[in-house]
Amino acid sequence: MSMQLPPDAATAIKSYLRFADRILPGGIIACAVTGSIALGAYRPGRSDIDLVAVIAEEWRTRPDLIRRLRLLHLSQVPSLTAGAVRGRGVSACCNTVFIAESDVSLPVTEIRPIASHTGEIFDPDGAFDVNPVVWKELVDGGIAVRGRRISAWDVDAQPEALRPWIQTNLREYWAPLAAQLRDRPPQNSKALLHRLLTSPRGLTAGTVSWCVLGPARMHRTLMTGEIVGK
Repeated sequence: MSMQLPPDAATAIKSYLRFADRILPGGIIACAVTGSIALGAYRPGRSDIDLVAVIAEEWRTRPDLIRRLRLLHLSQVPSLTAGAVRGRGVSACCNTVFIAESDVSLPVTEIRPIASHTGEIFDPDGAFDVNPVVWKELVDGGIAVRGRRISAWDVDAQPEALRPWIQTNLREYWAPLAAQLRDRPPQNSKALLHRLLTSPRGLTAGTVSWCVLGPARMHRTLMTGEIVGK
């Protein structure tokens, strides 16, 4: 792992998976890194560590699975706290989407994620990052840190769905976010948007980076098919 990943990321992932093995013995049978590491844009101490974790089929129907995944999320609290104290934002930690073993080879838009966590947010029902953009990152530059090489996962990133998905994302997420930042306080907004707009520190450097470079990245991919980091 350490030969393929930035040293601090390798250490964080090793610790994360070690804790996962204690609370879900045999539960995570494969795991891969996407995001800035897969794009060659990782910045130590600043970038998120984005993971796709495959849950063994025998764990999928266990009634205590979500509770255990919540505990795994809580293992990131020290990283979240340290990130917030240092002013680098609450997402400088392992962010993970969990999918079932039997769903790995499905077209990405047909996968029903088991759960996910991003920063301080745990979603027990889904995962935004199970989408054509992240799956393209997985196929093009993903690094397997457990299980078989990515090429053996037989994933279907649905390249034909990439541009339509981005168009929808720009229209339904980024355009309303820009309008709310410009015109009014949040109304019925999601947790992330609410946090961005109501932070006592106002618009932080991380927020500005997210809001300016996020849609710019989407536009770049829409025009060229290439995915780039912030």
